[in-house]
This record gives sequence, C-alpha cells and structure tokens, in this order.
Amino acid sequence: MACLAVALFSFGFVDNRLIEKGIGMVLIRQFVVVAWLCFFVVMVADAQSGAGLSTLAQDKQISELQRSIETLASDPVQLARLREEGRERTILCRTCHGVDGISVKELVPNLAGQNPVYIVDQFQRFGDGRRFDYLMSGLAKSFSDEDKIRIALYYSGLVAGPTDVEFDSGLLSRGKKIFLSVCSECHGQDGHGQQGYARLAGQRQDYVVKMLQEFRDRTGRRSNPWMSAVALKLDESQMEAVAAYVASLR
Repeated sequence: MACLAVALFSFGFVDNRLIEKGIGMVLIRQFVVVAWLCFFVVMVADAQSGAGLSTLAQDKQISELQRSIETLASDPVQLARLREEGRERTILCRTCHGVDGISVKELVPNLAGQNPVYIVDQFQRFGDGRRFDYLMSGLAKSFSDEDKIRIALYYSGLVAGPTDVEFDSGLLSRGKKIFLSVCSECHGQDGHGQQGYARLAGQRQDYVVKMLQEFRDRTGRRSNPWMSAVALKLDESQMEAVAAYVASLR
C-alpha cells in the first residue's frame, strides 16, 4: 500500500512544476500520510507476528537518543571531555571527511556542524543494515554506542560553512523555491534540520544529488518513504538546483 502512494507520484499525479510553485508539498503530504498509515498497519501486523520492529519503536529510540544527548551536552565540562574523546576516535574518519569535518573527497558528506542525533542514527543504520556503504557499514560496527555519541558530539561542535564553489544566481534562486516548498518542513528554513533530521546547510552539492538519486532509485542503500516521495518528483536539473542552494547556506 505504501508503494501505491509513491507510485502515484512516479506516474505524474503531482507534476514537478507544482513543487517549484511551492504547492507540491501539500499533495505530497496528503498521499504520504495515507502511505504511512498503510505502512503502520503492516508494521503492527509484523510486530504481532514477531516479524520486526514498528516505525513507532524507531521514533521512540530517536526521542530517547535526543534526550540522552541533550543531557550530556548540558554539562559544559563533560561536553568538552566527550568531544575531545570523540576527536581521538576520528583518525580513520579524517581520511574522507577531513580533519575539520569538511569533506576532502567527492561524494563524501561534510560532517562539521551536523545534528548529533542524526549522526548517531546513521551510525546505527549502517551497523544494522538499514543503510549500506562498503566502508561505513563495517566501520559503524566497530564503534561502541558510547563512541558513536562521542564522535557525533565532536563533529556537531565543529564549524560548518558554505561550500567555496560559486553557483549561478539563477540556479540558486530556483533551488531555493524547491527547498522551501518540499524540504524546509523537516530540514528547517535555514537548512539546519529539525530534531533528528540532517543538517543540509553547507553540505556538498554532489553528495546531496547522490542521496536524492538513491532515494529516487531505491537501490537498497538507503530507505525513507518520505524522501523517496519527494525525490521521485525531482528531475536531474531540480536536484542540482536544490543541492546547490543548500550548499550555499551557512
């Protein structure tokens, strides 16, 4: 049933021009809510039969993680110590994500200033198979839960900034309209992300495009019905535009 709602997008029920006019999210939200209700019924049935965890259980885990991190961060002395311990554990991470959390490789995300809850959640997803990457999946399994939090706090404390690439003003203007129409509700007007969501401000353009393509193509490397519903309605030029816009944000 969830797939049916997504399929309606892919067959053109919501024209992608509506997205740029700022009204696409209304229709997307209506259909994805229905899809999630259907998905919830399936997950409850699975849980009752012992087949798996419900999405509500995952949401509860995120909320609990948010509270734990907020508690740790409330003590400045403890936070400084945890961040230093996190820095010491990022020796391998620096090869791709840079010494200062600014990526030094194509298609690799910046981590500086990223939401710590999001980082830990992605660690968990790489570790349990909900997200796949040859290097990250193995690395995530090597860290304890405590180390994941230390590393996440470390990167969240680094200064993020816009990319040093200059983009055409027309491209940025088009990207801004798309972002405010379909992205800002979860990722924030400033791109810094709501609770548990990714910070997109200052992220590499090529990485954002790559992720949108993975959500659209449903390759199995990442899975998120909300993001798939959005990505399915963006053509390549729109992906490039919105990715350029978030890359330009601070």
